[in-house]
Amino acid sequence: MYAFQTILNKIQASEHIDFGTLFNESVEVFKKVWIQGLLLQLLSIVIMLPFIIAFYVPYFSVMLNQDTNALMNTNALNEALFEEYGLYLILVYVVLIFFSIASSILYLGFYRIVRERDLGNSTDVSDFFYFFKGSILGKAIVLLLAYMGIAVLAALLCVFPLVYAIIPLMFMLPVFVYNSHLSTSEIIKIAFALGNKKWGITFLTMMLNMILFYVISIVSCGLGTIVFSCFLYLPQYIIYKKVIGFEIPESTPQSLDS
Repeated sequence: MYAFQTILNKIQASEHIDFGTLFNESVEVFKKVWIQGLLLQLLSIVIMLPFIIAFYVPYFSVMLNQDTNALMNTNALNEALFEEYGLYLILVYVVLIFFSIASSILYLGFYRIVRERDLGNSTDVSDFFYFFKGSILGKAIVLLLAYMGIAVLAALLCVFPLVYAIIPLMFMLPVFVYNSHLSTSEIIKIAFALGNKKWGITFLTMMLNMILFYVISIVSCGLGTIVFSCFLYLPQYIIYKKVIGFEIPESTPQSLDS
């Protein structure tokens, strides 16, 4: 396990990463994990879909009960909605946030799977749920709440702080997965240090990948995005691996919990 200061020193001493190298290595890792990435999307859909449906059912119910003129009045529609389903919507919204966090924890498991597959180790479905167990679950929830808090604060300040903060935030999940022994504040500091150091290449890669994602969505009528979605998370992994790397004891080459 790398110490906090050791990781910061590695970040400061890191060299330039070429975009072509980053993209090519992301593709190579994608070839190893695309099945797990597809399974991740299916698991997320299974978790979230029932609650999304439950959230929108009142909207359709109220719309069906309103006449045509009322449907044209947004204020009337909102008033009717909250009069009939106000408490229900609040409850569903709270439950939706809870299960959104649960879905996000699956992505922590996915980053762990990515490292194992990249190092040539086998994985199974249970690895997605690695961070649901023991004391590490509490740390994961605290980290995700901090992630949400920083994102909301950046959005409230202005557009530009959000654009800046989104890159360091992208590194919070892999930094936590590979350094879960560190405190939440140390993980955030490392994520921002890494994001600041590699902001340009990460932002460029994110934008180009989003364009590619959009093209694939159009060509495949949205179906291809289910397979391709996990690719959006791989550049962060490659950057982390190149800048910080993994400390794996020689005596236990299969141990990946450092």
